[in-house]
Amino acid sequence: MNQQEMIQHAWALTEAIEAAAAAAGDWTRAAELTQARSPMLMSLEADQPADSLQTIHRIQASIEAMMNRAQSAQALLSTAYRKSMQQAQAAKQYQKAAWL
Repeated sequence: MNQQEMIQHAWALTEAIEAAAAAAGDWTRAAELTQARSPMLMSLEADQPADSLQTIHRIQASIEAMMNRAQSAQALLSTAYRKSMQQAQAAKQYQKAAWL
């Protein structure tokens, strides 16, 4: 695969990552796709034509946006988890009191 094909494939994976995370909230799939994309990005040569650099910059912008989204999703899920655990503890306390 030449450099141009690799950049285009990396961009296609970037779009798939965005779709997995945004539309379906499938962070597991997004992580799998990211792992497939990373070696491609790491193997890119520094000297690229302008159109390739433009695509690379779009990929970099997407990575930054996805990191922000992932942090927000993680915080939201952590909050929901804590709330669920508190509710489970409250239900346990109710059951304990009800058996007295």
